[in-house]
Amino acid sequence: MTKNNTFGEKLKQIRLSKGLSQAKLAEMADVHEKHISKIETGRFHPNFETLNKILKALDLKLEDVENDIIDVSTNTNPFYIKVLQILNNSDEQELEYYYSLLKTAQKGSDIFKNKFK
Repeated sequence: MTKNNTFGEKLKQIRLSKGLSQAKLAEMADVHEKHISKIETGRFHPNFETLNKILKALDLKLEDVENDIIDVSTNTNPFYIKVLQILNNSDEQELEYYYSLLKTAQKGSDIFKNKFK
């Protein structure tokens, strides 16, 4: 296990306390079983989509693991953390809307980058 993998350790504790195997949690979260194993051992840090799926499967909110979430992200900016909290509390329709905005912004960013290469 990597140093300071408090999120992975906490995920494992929660999973075990709910009587779930890695395979069952992966099935519930609709992620690959190897992702769960790698997160728990600190070899993989989940992106927001994977993190959100896992939290929903465990019936948790971002606030429930907030102290440990800094270990998951390379960005500890308070604004970034707040955005994750907002997204975690969003329903499916709101998430789809936010995602479409991000895709549009990414396309614009890609166009801008390519124009000035």
